[in-house]
Amino acid sequence: MSAIAFIVAVFLPETSSFLQYQHDFAQSGEVWRLVSAHFVHLDWPHFLLNLLGLWLLWLLVGKAFNMDQWLLLIVLLSVSITMGLRIWSPEVDWYVGLSGLLYGMLAIGLVMRIQNLKSPLTFLFFLVLLKAFLDSFFGPLTLIDLTEHRVVSDAHVYGIVSGTGFGLIGRIMLFQRNKKPGPFGPGSLSESGRDGRI
Repeated sequence: MSAIAFIVAVFLPETSSFLQYQHDFAQSGEVWRLVSAHFVHLDWPHFLLNLLGLWLLWLLVGKAFNMDQWLLLIVLLSVSITMGLRIWSPEVDWYVGLSGLLYGMLAIGLVMRIQNLKSPLTFLFFLVLLKAFLDSFFGPLTLIDLTEHRVVSDAHVYGIVSGTGFGLIGRIMLFQRNKKPGPFGPGSLSESGRDGRI
């Protein structure tokens, strides 16, 4: 993911307008914007901040899924966030950046990795929800001094909501899989269930 964003930032800066989210993308048939918008950035500070966020996120929840699963989830989250902007935030004319996707990945990873309500990850998850709530009602914590551009907090909210939803679906699938009789008799965990992945 960081490699894709880096290649776009370094070698294809002029393609930002071609790849960014635009509210009327559906009318023009430019369906690639459903995903591509999340991999282009406004400038180098914006890119580096998102990259730092990606690396921190990976340390926290990177092991929640394998690489194939993460790739699928990144596409699903990207489409969900873009459609959220399209349907519920018509005032947003254009959008670029990883931040909404990062929030979604963090939410889904935390939901999958939380083992009990007293876990530090549970506290972190509620902090993420609180930040999204505050951003929605009081405006985002601005990075104006670094990027000189407005943060689209709606993308963060749609990322968190989508990630939480996909995480809950993942937990249900994992629960259903673990209920099935395993190779050692009824009620035993299958090998896929042992590593906590779907």
